[in-house]
Amino acid sequence: MLRTALLSLTAVALMAADAPAAPAKPYPLTACIVSDEALGSMGAPVVLVHEGQEVKFCCKGCVRSFQKDPARFLAKIPAAGSATAPAKP
Repeated sequence: MLRTALLSLTAVALMAADAPAAPAKPYPLTACIVSDEALGSMGAPVVLVHEGQEVKFCCKGCVRSFQKDPARFLAKIPAAGSATAPAKP
């Protein structure tokens, strides 16, 4: 009985590990979220996913700044989305 329970728990754990993660929301800006420098201006952009949102940086230094106060920088993303939204007739 104990062996059957352990096998069941193992199967559940393996299924959870194989479950695909939800895709990250794409990064809508063409500039670094921290410095506002054009992406690619300092080499290949650094990309990470923060709480389901893809975020891009011009360099590793900007990642450190972002990690100190993510909410401050993530606020730029909704602002960018509303600025590019089509006007309603």
